Amino acid sequence: MFLSRVSLDLTRMPSGMWQKWQSAHSYASHQWLWQLFADQSERKFLFRHESTPQGAHFYLLSEVAPVAEDSLFSISSKPFMPQLVDGMTLTFALRANPVVTRNGKRSDVLMDAKYQAKLQGTDPSEFAARQNEAAFAWLKAQGERGGFAVEPQDVQVVGQQRQRFTRKSGERPITFTTVDFAGCLKVTDAPLFMQTLRNGLGKSKAMGCGLMLIRRG
Repeated sequence: MFLSRVSLDLTRMPSGMWQKWQSAHSYASHQWLWQLFADQSERKFLFRHESTPQGAHFYLLSEVAPVAEDSLFSISSKPFMPQLVDGMTLTFALRANPVVTRNGKRSDVLMDAKYQAKLQGTDPSEFAARQNEAAFAWLKAQGERGGFAVEPQDVQVVGQQRQRFTRKSGERPITFTTVDFAGCLKVTDAPLFMQTLRNGLGKSKAMGCGLMLIRRG
């Protein structure tokens, strides 16, 4: 595995790319980053987009190192081989699309939590707290299946955003919610956790969700 930092020079972007970036940057990012893996027939990478005053940057976790054939991109890569052991504490950052299935229908966790709160007559001032509780419950469940444990006092929801875009004219818009988590976790099953990092968490991975960035705590 390789962890890369990919920078995209927005100031030199052709007008066609710029229009695509403005209308559907999540989808455009996926398409352009895939071009950095010329020999890959399937997507085998996770990414996270970060905006800065200087342009767009991406963290990219992939099976092979990306290669830029276009001067719009600059890449710095290093092997990703964390030495994980059970009981280790790590800080983490995760942008995910948490979903829940209820009555056979899949919904965003945050939207579902708000809907359930309304049904229960909850005061609107408490909606945000209910959504954060639902987001943490989703992350905790991910950890129980993925080799790590989190505690509510160690995790924060630091951002959320409703994404909506159309890939092509006339198509039904794609919508999903991203949630940014940050905090500390404990590794409970090192091999399983490594597999979780490799596979990513949650849905919409092709749209920049699921990559967990870790650092020793």
